[in-house]
Amino acid sequence: MTTLDHATVGPDHDGRAARTLPRLVARRGAPRVRREDTLPSIAVAEALGADVVEVDVRRTADGVAVLLHDETLGRLWGDPRRVAEVSWCEVARLGNGLDRIPRLDAVLERLDGCRATLLLHVVDPADALVATRTVAASTWDTAVAWTGTSPALAAVRAALPTADTWLPWESLDVPSAADTAGLRPSTLVLEDVFLTPDTVAAAHDLGLAVAVRTVDEPEPVRWAARTGADLVATEDVASVRAVLAGGERDGWALSERGPTEDEVGTRAQALAHRIAHEVVAFTREHPIGQVTTKHGDGDPVTDVDRAVERLVRSRVRAAFPTHGFTGEEYGTAPGDRHHWWLDPVDGTTNLANGVPWTAMSLCLTRGGQPLVGVVADPWRGEVLEARRGRGAVLRDTPLRLDDAPRPLAGAVVGAEFGGLGAWDGLGRLVAALAERSCAVRVMGSSTLTLAQVAAGRGAGGCVPSFDPVDHGAAVLLVQEAGGVVLTLDGPVDGFPRAGEPVLVAHPGAADELFAIWSTALDAR
Repeated sequence: MTTLDHATVGPDHDGRAARTLPRLVARRGAPRVRREDTLPSIAVAEALGADVVEVDVRRTADGVAVLLHDETLGRLWGDPRRVAEVSWCEVARLGNGLDRIPRLDAVLERLDGCRATLLLHVVDPADALVATRTVAASTWDTAVAWTGTSPALAAVRAALPTADTWLPWESLDVPSAADTAGLRPSTLVLEDVFLTPDTVAAAHDLGLAVAVRTVDEPEPVRWAARTGADLVATEDVASVRAVLAGGERDGWALSERGPTEDEVGTRAQALAHRIAHEVVAFTREHPIGQVTTKHGDGDPVTDVDRAVERLVRSRVRAAFPTHGFTGEEYGTAPGDRHHWWLDPVDGTTNLANGVPWTAMSLCLTRGGQPLVGVVADPWRGEVLEARRGRGAVLRDTPLRLDDAPRPLAGAVVGAEFGGLGAWDGLGRLVAALAERSCAVRVMGSSTLTLAQVAAGRGAGGCVPSFDPVDHGAAVLLVQEAGGVVLTLDGPVDGFPRAGEPVLVAHPGAADELFAIWSTALDAR
């Protein structure tokens, strides 16, 4: 078996041209032309000039390595059983003609003598061991590489000490020699949301090639090439090859004319709207899964938090690959003057305990000023949206708070603890409002506490420390709905400073509420 020879690639120092085009990885063959992980799909990918063909490998009940992405046969082949519970004879009967599940040894034979490398993706160590035995027994001259989960790759390395392994990297932290010492990979495999110039530089310093996946649209392809990716994994080899050829012909420089605020705002608002509705459905339907903690027992994180953040990052990266992004779970990816701020689940403690009061907060800033914000409430099925200078809406209905005086008696004010406990002054605030027959609610989602004011629900809301991840979208919503955003220094246009206490209020209650709130905070 031969292994893939990786070339060094990347942008020139002026960023205008790539020295070498990224090579193409065809994921599951050519699934947009023929059924994924089949011999026809692999043949099309090879004919289209893919440098690497990535396929998924699993084992049958009788220990035959076959190509299949899913654990079960249901999605593609109409059989709900797990492939590991079905014999090869039964698997071979599924499909028709050449559109059948192939054995791995048949794929090795098909690519015998071809220049394309076969990249085997394995998830289960038991599947990996069956696949390694198949590869070791093969007499075909087919270059083979391996990727997949850490346990599966460890099994590959134990069975085939000289195997060419590609290490998945699911972090914005740069890799170190210690991270790669055990597996000794040749390539770092990144989802597009984790591709940054720093990660590419660190990988190259370690002698690793960088593969980014899955990239199908023109702008992310060009961005990946400019960033220095060595390989681009795609489900559309022909289109991506055309984009790369265009970049080689025309250069990789960004347009000298940057998009206007109005152009970015229009596209970003439409994107944020789609993302928010997608997140509403995802959060309602996705199981919570494992609950762990980040900074302490009172700071939980669930599988939903991570899945939503990766989903949103992926959608934003596809549309605006040069934008920066900061998320609650994965941190900050650098970018241009535009930056997105995301809390995928604000109110994770509520989510983990079955309390239907959580929200997603997504906000775009331009030069530090808020431009677009959405708050998605999965449990009401509501999406509140705002765009700077264009107002705020809920279900296409404009949100507009009037200036009529609004007494605090009988009203509701929202508050949040922030961190793991009550902040100094919260008790004084509650007592002062109680004297005025005004109720205080601590609901467990600071995003919703502030955003509900924009919808006319409550006289005000306060949080002890502004963070654009949690509060950026809600602050923009309140401002565009005609509400008032205040710090201890008074009204704020745009974002408060990070870490400042913030009060948002209905215009008719703002003066009285500010006096009570600021006194409670300043009391000594």
